[in-house]
Amino acid sequence: MTRFLTAMLCAVAMIAAGASPALAQRSLADLLGREATPAGQPTRYLAEMPAQETPAAENPAPAPVDRWFVMKSLQGTWLGSFLESSGTTVYGWVQQGFAGNIDSPRDRINFGANYDWRSNDYRLNQVYFVVENSLEHEDKWNIGYRLDFLAGHDAPFFVANGLFSNFTGFDATSGVGVDGPKSFREVNRIGIDLPQFYLETHIPDVLTKGGIDIRVGKFYTLMGREVYPAADTDFYSRAYENVYATPFTHTGALATLHATPTFDVIAGIVRGWDVFEDNNDSVSYHGAFVWNSLDKRYNWTTAWITGPEQPDNDRDYRSLLTSYFTAKFGSRTEWLLSTGGNFGYEAKAAVDAATGRRKDAKWYGYTVNLFYTVDPLLRLGGRIEWFRDEDGTRTGQLKRPGFAANFLALTMGVTYTPFRGVSIRPEVRFDWSPDARPYNDQTGRFQFIPAIDLIVRF
Repeated sequence: MTRFLTAMLCAVAMIAAGASPALAQRSLADLLGREATPAGQPTRYLAEMPAQETPAAENPAPAPVDRWFVMKSLQGTWLGSFLESSGTTVYGWVQQGFAGNIDSPRDRINFGANYDWRSNDYRLNQVYFVVENSLEHEDKWNIGYRLDFLAGHDAPFFVANGLFSNFTGFDATSGVGVDGPKSFREVNRIGIDLPQFYLETHIPDVLTKGGIDIRVGKFYTLMGREVYPAADTDFYSRAYENVYATPFTHTGALATLHATPTFDVIAGIVRGWDVFEDNNDSVSYHGAFVWNSLDKRYNWTTAWITGPEQPDNDRDYRSLLTSYFTAKFGSRTEWLLSTGGNFGYEAKAAVDAATGRRKDAKWYGYTVNLFYTVDPLLRLGGRIEWFRDEDGTRTGQLKRPGFAANFLALTMGVTYTPFRGVSIRPEVRFDWSPDARPYNDQTGRFQFIPAIDLIVRF
């Protein structure tokens, strides 16, 4: 207990000392149709809204460009001029944190917390760089692109088979959750990854007035609610769904049809879950339906993916459905509620303990997120989640077998933004499993994790 408290105080002092008012903050959008949001707000899917026409005599002067620290530093140089003339921006962030565990397990594992899984230890989670030219949804054809580079302790979770997988410690013979311990990733090390690199184009007046967008390359999944770039997350820890239920990235192509001003349809073909080099000879099919109210207070996003994912197996399909409803309310839209869940099914992915034969696997869960913005500097948040790994196929990580059990978690946190570009996020998390003992050296049904992280944008 003394060791834990001492380490926690040292980590808080270290993180607080890293805050710098010189760095400019800008909300970051994961470019899968998610809207850029104010500091501390969660990303969310939003359809494109029609531009409001303004009489020529009333056109205001162009708003000043909100440059990041990197772009500000390049102003007046040939490189800065080139980037601005081409519509390209460069930005990023550093995320670091500390997660405790008052029981100090010998294996140092905070089961289910992801990516602050290492108990009583510091993590350099993400050193993240982005180069992008955002796609414009106007009445003319245009091209966008994005490249993400990641170094840090999170990289081994995200890395795809065939791309930095040997360097970063990914087991190329198995995806996450398939056959339990075989899915072990060497996550207690700093790795590198390119989570996203893609080209995209907007073509207006195709099928509808809004037209279509086409994206080709490697990109983050549409599945679930929580995203993976740290600057767009709500808490330091993640929901069980974020790691155990859904994929991280895909390689392939997506088409987005802007069917109406409030409804988008997304569909495409990808190589599978977390594979740059596929582990079988079959593709998977990925897509989503996205609805937003005209006032952008309400959103409903349903995403799906299906296809064979097991190594050298083109027959047995893995299918997943996630659906979330989000609402903003209050006189200042200071409240945000997001609730939904997931259901997954995979043919012959589990083993019957009695017969030793292959059987189908299922996993599913439900999550409620509630946030209250006190003022631009302070945001309160809570998350309640339930996840069930019915056959123990999804929770087999960190050299452990999977647990055929229910998992419940309550997370409460604060996002404090003392300066633009600096976010400090303390949280407490309570985990409980009524059916298994996955916590504290696989001896306990309950786990308590206080944690804190710092995100500095540049």
